[in-house]
Amino acid sequence: MAGRFFILGTAGHIDHGKSSLVKALTGTDPDRLPEEKVRGMTIELGFARLAIDDPSHGESIEIGVVDVPGHERFVRTMVAGANGIDVAMLVVAADDGVMPQTREHIEILELLAIPRGLIVLSKKDLVSAERLGIIRAQIADAVRGTCLADWPMIDASARTLEGLDAIRTTLGGLTTLSAPRRKSAVFRLAIDRVFTIHGRGTVVTGSVLSGEIAPGAVLELMPAGATCRVREVQSHGSVVDGAGSGQRAALNLTGAEKSAVERGMELATPGYLCPTRYVDARVRVLARHEKPVASHSNVRVSIGTVEAMARLVGIGCDGIAPGGTGFVQLRFHSPVVAAFGQRFIIRNESARTTIGGGEVVRPVSRRVRPMHGDTLAAIQRAASADSLDRTREAVRRAGFAAWSSLRLACEVGVEPSDVPAMISQLSAAGELVSIGGRDVHREVILEIERRVEAYLRRHHALRPGEPGVAKDRLTGWIGMKSSPGVGREIVSRMEAAGIIAIRGPYAAHRDFRPALSAEDAAIMAQLVKEIGEAGFDPPEWSKLRTIAPLSRQRARALEDLAKTEPGLIMYGAGAFISTAAFVRFRDAVRELSAKNKRFKLADVRDRLGLTRRVVQPLLEHLDRLQLTRRVGDEREWVGGT
Repeated sequence: MAGRFFILGTAGHIDHGKSSLVKALTGTDPDRLPEEKVRGMTIELGFARLAIDDPSHGESIEIGVVDVPGHERFVRTMVAGANGIDVAMLVVAADDGVMPQTREHIEILELLAIPRGLIVLSKKDLVSAERLGIIRAQIADAVRGTCLADWPMIDASARTLEGLDAIRTTLGGLTTLSAPRRKSAVFRLAIDRVFTIHGRGTVVTGSVLSGEIAPGAVLELMPAGATCRVREVQSHGSVVDGAGSGQRAALNLTGAEKSAVERGMELATPGYLCPTRYVDARVRVLARHEKPVASHSNVRVSIGTVEAMARLVGIGCDGIAPGGTGFVQLRFHSPVVAAFGQRFIIRNESARTTIGGGEVVRPVSRRVRPMHGDTLAAIQRAASADSLDRTREAVRRAGFAAWSSLRLACEVGVEPSDVPAMISQLSAAGELVSIGGRDVHREVILEIERRVEAYLRRHHALRPGEPGVAKDRLTGWIGMKSSPGVGREIVSRMEAAGIIAIRGPYAAHRDFRPALSAEDAAIMAQLVKEIGEAGFDPPEWSKLRTIAPLSRQRARALEDLAKTEPGLIMYGAGAFISTAAFVRFRDAVRELSAKNKRFKLADVRDRLGLTRRVVQPLLEHLDRLQLTRRVGDEREWVGGT
């Protein structure tokens, strides 16, 4: 028979009978520790299995039960148990009624957005019908305005077994109403127990949040980043071929020592999660909280099965008022892992009070300027209800860094298989540019180009007499500000767009010309004239008549300036030709190629009546400019008309 799998989590005040109800329903005592037996209270998470037949759908429903402690000191453990649950069962003892942890657990279930559940009035055999009515009214008042307000309420007794069938029937109905979890290619399990079995090694347990797992699978242990392999899979004490979303699972691992694994870590498909100390999120502060939560407050964050200290920094605000919602950056003291949309709980630094909770918007962030307008606008885009908008923002934020479908899926809350189609949409809209062997958002390219332009303008303003910035230096600077290896492509793009000019080994803004003194301007004019008069065969720089009387240092400085002179073209070391002469040479070669397709050096020599010594370096310069291309002993024109 086909099966459906769900996780049920209990909630409620200490000593309200949660564990007794679980035992009565399942036959399994979730209190497994000797200390729990002695003290009569749940300290650690307990687990049990409840199977319900669903004749209407011809399948069985297997419910993994997670029993949580109700004591205030163990709220952290309660939140860890609520991680990944599909259905919750809030238990309120009829003799006690609504108590402090009842209210706190209601808040936590609301903040975690648990979709469905039921409320059980336990210990009904200890009170009168009148008392039951009073407690029902108490509960209705406590859950008013929350997601629990419409949950069915059942009277029950673990001692007399009254109401247990009604609980099973209600659970069956709730799980039948629940849509099956979406099949995912990504496996995630938040670890809530770690132990060793003699001869078998490390075993971890947890609720499978997504995906499926089978023996032999390779997983990443996060945030440690270690790789391990699954030797065996169990579910509720039985060896199984595999486990999936909505099931409890125990994984026997190889390659992971128990000393390196602890509760709060996650096992996931390699490449999906990324450890970080900065997580951006949307947070709601409980209305009952007595004062606003100030920016830069120290808080405890329960996310997944880990509780971690963090500094809560308001984005675009100085704090969040009671009942209010705002964007924040959580700056953790040590790395954590998360995914888009993941829910979490925030408690105060001493862990005595629940402050509020929220959902992850950017699971991997970097330290932001919280009061900068662009920061708030960016996180609002990242929180969009449209997955394409979120993908666009994630790619833009990635800048020049490489990304994968797995990483984007984690950041924007989609399946990895959904990513290629969205990337194709962005590409078709002209939003992505291929550079450095990767797709980069157009705005990222435009931003680095704006920075390059500003950099050149600053350089020209500070050094107006210099010909520009050495091209190699500029490409290196761009690489440092973007990504290694993309500097040349950015320079080429900007040159083609006419934003910058490459003059010999120098790059300069298109509008820049070196500021020459009157004396230097006169010498440069004389040099242009002398080189121009020499036609196709001017002397080497050092042998020019204008240069001869100058010192070596002065001649070198003028040579650098000549490289930026529009009337001259440097085609080799110390070799200049007038722009007019070079254009005549280039046009002659192009006409020759148009007539004969391919040509030899001798053809150009004879056409222009020049020597081989003159023609060869000029043809090699055309090759470097990619206007001509060598094919054996011949050349062909490839530079267009």
